Amino acid sequence: MENISKHRLRNIVLTHFPGTVFDILTPPNPKMGDYSINLAFVLAKERKQNSIEIGKELVRQFSEDKELKKYFSKIELAGAGFVNFYLSEDYLRKQLVEILDKKDKFGSQKKYPPEADQPLAGKFKINLEFVSANPTGPLTVANVRAASFGDTLANILKKSGYEVTKEYYINDAGNQVRLLGESVARRYIRLKGKTIEFPDNLYQGEYITDIAKEINEKNIVTEDENFDKLVITCKDYAIDKLLASAKKSMADLGVSFNNWFSEKKLYEGGEVDDALKALEDGKYVSEKDGAKWLKIDDSGEHDAVIVKSDGSNSYLMADIAYTRNKFNRGFDKAINIWGSDHHGDVLRLKVGVKALGYEEDRLEILLHQLVFIKSQGELQRMSKRKGEFVLLDDLLKEVGKDVIRFFFLMKDLNTHMEFDIDLAKEQSKKNPVFYIQYAYARLNQIFTKAGIKYQVLSITDKEAGLLKEKEELILIRKMARFPELIEDIAQNYQVHHLAQYTLELASDFHNFYEKCHVIQDDKELQKARVKLCRATAIVIEESLGLMGISAPKKMKSTER
Repeated sequence: MENISKHRLRNIVLTHFPGTVFDILTPPNPKMGDYSINLAFVLAKERKQNSIEIGKELVRQFSEDKELKKYFSKIELAGAGFVNFYLSEDYLRKQLVEILDKKDKFGSQKKYPPEADQPLAGKFKINLEFVSANPTGPLTVANVRAASFGDTLANILKKSGYEVTKEYYINDAGNQVRLLGESVARRYIRLKGKTIEFPDNLYQGEYITDIAKEINEKNIVTEDENFDKLVITCKDYAIDKLLASAKKSMADLGVSFNNWFSEKKLYEGGEVDDALKALEDGKYVSEKDGAKWLKIDDSGEHDAVIVKSDGSNSYLMADIAYTRNKFNRGFDKAINIWGSDHHGDVLRLKVGVKALGYEEDRLEILLHQLVFIKSQGELQRMSKRKGEFVLLDDLLKEVGKDVIRFFFLMKDLNTHMEFDIDLAKEQSKKNPVFYIQYAYARLNQIFTKAGIKYQVLSITDKEAGLLKEKEELILIRKMARFPELIEDIAQNYQVHHLAQYTLELASDFHNFYEKCHVIQDDKELQKARVKLCRATAIVIEESLGLMGISAPKKMKSTER
């Protein structure tokens, strides 16, 4: 039997009302049902009839539907016309059987449904670009949000049947790397005991001095180098050094990339010039004040510079060429995760890509908001140029990757977030990571006490039928939602819902653990509850794994 989900429910309802647009909600309280639809209000508006009367007719019609009977034990009218659907206990118990049967494959899709109303319909090869920090300084806490989000989204998309390439775009061309080279070069000259100015627009921070010291100690600079050659030498060494540091930091965070793509290659291969020519041939470029501008709309007021008056290319031109490169490599869709400071570039890049002849929906850009570090009640904002930032490496040493990843996944990308270091260090239920991992450790303690090889458990219908307590059914109901959650995130990219779900599942388990004794005299009930626990462990472990967070089998204080 196919699992029920909002998508599946919608398709069944549409067999009765083809083409009708309506909403499916998830009620906040199970007493209000598992799903709720507003179809009565939609039809009432169309027919100019009473929504309650239409709702009553919908309840009668849906209650007789053979497909809906497979999933729901009750369908009823609520309020002024909402129709609520209640999953049957029989369906929930079948989900328990499926979890124990499929194990870590529970919730996976062999192939994503290619329905036209879904954002990735028919697009199975995805380029997911994230972090992509300018190599002008070490990775900071500000970069971690995109790293945690991007890596988790990639895992979820893969579980949903997509082929995903994780890519890091190295911005190793342009003015910012020239400034990096000059910053190191001037520090190097000072280390040699010579006097030289250090303008405010250059990069500050100890890391610049440290790189200059390494160059000096390794005798990398030849005596005949003039200042321009010195800048190039310092730039190349600094980029290699900082890129190696970024790779290590990402690895320590548990993030790996399939490809590290150099912006320089776009210029060396002539791809930037080719993209510019294609835009010019399509009449999408105008010239003004010695610069070349991309036409954004007919007004001309929002046009964007792609070639500056000095002949150098803008970031936008390189980004257009880079996106074209992705599609030329055979990707069906490109998803970019950027900082909110690039919000103005979203429309410009989309216009540029569309001007090259690509469908608009093949490029999606997600923005993440600012990150603040909170320690002892005080917030800190970061600036790489000024040398004021909290290093990712330092945070990793202080609180560890599990806490970092989860904390950055708890909030919607579109909201500002505070990373509370004091809370991150808490070894109590106040810390959500500890609370979830504690649940998983408790589960493994149960398996040890029961003396079973839990990896090979399966459950019969008779055993599942013994699970009737409210806390047991709440736990099963939560796990049954896991496949739908994965399906939803693959459509809407709301990765924070997985973090919230895992925390709620852990809470439901802790509540079950306190209310329902697993190890007990009734051995048949004990067997059924141990298997319920095994299913819970599977879903928690898989959820944590998708987020790149470890699932320890032992922790301190896992005794009741």
